[in-house]
Amino acid sequence: MMDSVYLGIDAGSSSVKVCAFNFHGELLAKASRDTNIISKSPKNHEIDLNDFWRKTADAVKEVTSQVKNIVSVSFSVACPTLVLLDKHNKPVANGITYLDGRSEGFIQQTLGENITHVRALSCNSPSPSACWVGTLGWLQEQQPELMQKVHKVVLLNSFLSLKLGSQKAAIDPTQAAYSGAVVLAKAPKWSKELLRYWKFNHDILPPIYQCTSVVGKVSKEAAQETGLKENTPIILGSADTAAAAFAVGLLDPETAFESTGTSGVITFCLEEPNFDPRFMNRYHIVPNQWLAHGAMSTTGGTFSWLNQAIWPEVNDHEQLEIFSKSSVPGANGLIYLPYLAGERSPIWDVNASGAWIGLRLNHTRDDMVRAAFEGTAYGLKQILNIANEKWGVILDELLSVGGGSRNTLWTQIKADILQVEYNIAQTADAAAFGAAMVGATGAGFFCGINDPDLPIIKTEDITFTPNQDKKTQDTYDKQFNIYNGLYPLLKETMHSLSSK
Repeated sequence: MMDSVYLGIDAGSSSVKVCAFNFHGELLAKASRDTNIISKSPKNHEIDLNDFWRKTADAVKEVTSQVKNIVSVSFSVACPTLVLLDKHNKPVANGITYLDGRSEGFIQQTLGENITHVRALSCNSPSPSACWVGTLGWLQEQQPELMQKVHKVVLLNSFLSLKLGSQKAAIDPTQAAYSGAVVLAKAPKWSKELLRYWKFNHDILPPIYQCTSVVGKVSKEAAQETGLKENTPIILGSADTAAAAFAVGLLDPETAFESTGTSGVITFCLEEPNFDPRFMNRYHIVPNQWLAHGAMSTTGGTFSWLNQAIWPEVNDHEQLEIFSKSSVPGANGLIYLPYLAGERSPIWDVNASGAWIGLRLNHTRDDMVRAAFEGTAYGLKQILNIANEKWGVILDELLSVGGGSRNTLWTQIKADILQVEYNIAQTADAAAFGAAMVGATGAGFFCGINDPDLPIIKTEDITFTPNQDKKTQDTYDKQFNIYNGLYPLLKETMHSLSSK
């Protein structure tokens, strides 16, 4: 057991990371590949599934060339990413990512006055990213010939498990929770009451399995393609933020953690199904517990956009940090709204759009970048304020995981604006870590998800203490109050500009 190696595959919207860990949770090897979102319009965001699999297999092969004795494979995935499969488990279309907002109007129109009822049962906003059966209903109306080809619909982890050799199309509870078709306060099962609103063949929905379920074994073909041993157990896994919650040992309702990648999410653990509709709510990997995610869509995605689309000659996240350091707290009176793909928490509006507010001739690129760092932090502060109002949560510290946690200036800005001490995980790959440990548990190398021997992520020695300088605090408080009022003022304008 001590020599066993557990593989975690973190399949995100901007990259796929493959990490190998040992019994103590130590990272032995890692490989990553950049992935591409195909954005055909402001609301159309897909991935090429065959290309995604090739990059995943290539990254796995890089890891298997470095470590041996991999005894389990599991997944953490960007959620939801809808995958439509034919009877041979081949994709019939691109994967539809959580950023895709094309079905928003259809969902709202179909539910009509029933929206409140559906929200009360599903405990999530009836929107494409938290009601993906609505997207299936939209596809049935818009592309019935496509839906005739669909034998099963799965999420990204099941798709990858099928490519590795699984014979079971399945879904885990953490992602079924975002379907709009389960009653979240009860055990995870498809709800006939919620499904009656959507006109598609409900038989294409897969069975719901626990995250630790063994769904198959690595096939001979996949073994040749990836370097994994044939018959290695494949465990279903979960959504990425749920895997990260498992990785950091989030079990206490008085604590939370932040995951920062393309999205920015602050996650709280709930021992009772006491949900807030401004959050994304789901089952925990741990039975009889739930997770509430204050999930922003493009916090880290803002900086990839700045590098790639606005200043491609820079194309360096570290350079953006240098620009920001040349500005001052408050960005000389400039405020950024981070709604580049609409927004989830707390406003839930696919028609929202990003903006810099307050631009004047005296502003520089440095101010614009600084405002972007600060604007994403203001959104996170909104989320903390909601948690305080709803559950009375007052945080003294916050653990940050994910690639964005390595940006020291951004982390300090967040600590200053949220007035919370930030701690950084030793590994940025919390979701892959959680996936690996879920896999190890499912394969029987731990006694269960409450096994005291299960490792959790450790923190770095460095902490980011909130700046107590009164001038800085006053500046951020003033800017936050302005930020807080901007979306209600600009909502109608944003909707007018949105492409229909």
